[in-house]
Amino acid sequence: MDLMKSAGRYTRTACFPCRHSKRRCDKSLPACQLCIRKGVECSYPTRRAQKYVVLPQSSETVQTTAPTRDNSTTSGVARSSESASLERQGSLEASHATDIVQSFATATAIQFIAPRIFRDAHLEIPRINIAIPKDVAAHVGDLGQLHDIYATFSSQAVIWTPVIFRKRFFNIALNPLSPRRTEGVLMCLCMKLYCTPAPSYEDDGKRTLYKIVKEFYAEVEATGIMSVCILQSALLIAVYEIGNAIYPAAYMTVGNCARYGVALGLDKLMVSLTGEGNLGKPWMEIEEMRRVWWGILILDRFLNLGNPSRCLTTKDPAYDDYLPVDDWIFLDATARPQDNIKISAAFTLRMGPFAILAQATYLVNQALNLVSPLPTQDQQVDSFDVGKESAQLRRTIEALVYLTKTEFDFRDLVTCCQAAISYCAILLLQEHHWQRVRISSTEEACFHLFAESRHTLEIVTKMATSMRKDAQEGRTLDEEFPVFLTQVIYQAALATIEMGQGNPDEQLRERLETFKWLLEHMRPKWRVAGIYLSILQSKEVMLAAAL
Repeated sequence: MDLMKSAGRYTRTACFPCRHSKRRCDKSLPACQLCIRKGVECSYPTRRAQKYVVLPQSSETVQTTAPTRDNSTTSGVARSSESASLERQGSLEASHATDIVQSFATATAIQFIAPRIFRDAHLEIPRINIAIPKDVAAHVGDLGQLHDIYATFSSQAVIWTPVIFRKRFFNIALNPLSPRRTEGVLMCLCMKLYCTPAPSYEDDGKRTLYKIVKEFYAEVEATGIMSVCILQSALLIAVYEIGNAIYPAAYMTVGNCARYGVALGLDKLMVSLTGEGNLGKPWMEIEEMRRVWWGILILDRFLNLGNPSRCLTTKDPAYDDYLPVDDWIFLDATARPQDNIKISAAFTLRMGPFAILAQATYLVNQALNLVSPLPTQDQQVDSFDVGKESAQLRRTIEALVYLTKTEFDFRDLVTCCQAAISYCAILLLQEHHWQRVRISSTEEACFHLFAESRHTLEIVTKMATSMRKDAQEGRTLDEEFPVFLTQVIYQAALATIEMGQGNPDEQLRERLETFKWLLEHMRPKWRVAGIYLSILQSKEVMLAAAL
């Protein structure tokens, strides 16, 4: 019964305003979505062939007209007939809506319980829409506002735009000839959330828009609709939660994305070009599904950089798994099956930014696997040598960065994402190596510093110093930093504090102040930058207290 209420009731005929304006009516009760958006009074025919709205008689007319016995009888019969007609229509509409819900529930159950029978029997899941809440409709606005939301998102979320196939998204969310679909509205709402500035500290990241998004997503998910568009929406929610340090919600959302993706069969696209059950689908939609799955893999590993011992929710990418195609041919909708290459063949080829980020994630996964089984600092140290065991991996990671760009350019937001996550992996290996050898002085820290770590710190310092100089000279900095950049700055600052061991020299103090300045500069966009600053301060205090 709750599902009936959420799915809404439908009638078989279009409403009068839509018929007169020659618009496509979604026939939902008590009012269609077009009339709700335009603020028009929505009314439906009460009988067949009714062309105009029948206005009720006023109370004055009823009082001044003296009904005769025949008139009373006739009007009574008419009212009785009209009431019976309305009851029959309402009963038929309720029955029709119930049939849709029951058919949807049956089809989705069969798809999960017996997927092969579902495919062989050529069964289909009927489309089901839910009523758009007023607060959601107020945030997404009309078609023009939807276009503005997408344009803003495309300019700010440079790294995540290639996860969305524009043509399909336009058909779902921005097509003026079709009624609004639930998935499209949810997607636009999540795009708006992503572009929303970081929340204040008082409300702990749970702003009104964030609450609306979470509630609407939960409502849509509860209907049982399975759609790549809904999964993309969850992916954007996860990025927002990670960037604004909303935990443990971020961890839970990424895990939910993984389960949802597996339910859609996206994980099969890593080892097979078409996956399972995708025969007959447009190739661009299949490629979009593969890119969404890679997006989940990226976030799953990114979340574990701070705690590698925590279990991942997705299977490790393998050496022969397929990477996403070049971003430009995907965005131009010209990708072909032969454009896909495997991770094993990609280290000598120039690829698109998102494919390079995916490849860097494969190497980050190798770093996480290397350090995750190691005992913590409080446990007994065994003979495992992180420096020796990770030497080849560090060289491969650094080579991948040089393959795409010779210098870490923060102005190139797309390129800096794969460079940032690559450097995060190197600094992660360095941190665990220091823990293994139990450094206790700046000299020991420098002695056990990897060459790749030294180079990483130099490049990140140069980038941060350049940004600080530009700001001091009055030049405008790009405010749309990817969340990966905040992570590498934080890890670089943490390594700098570790090298100082509570008593840093002037060079280390200068470097640390530059990193802190940059994190403070990023705080308006990503609230997690402020959390990183608090952690760094605590680390400094603990090391100073240990002297």
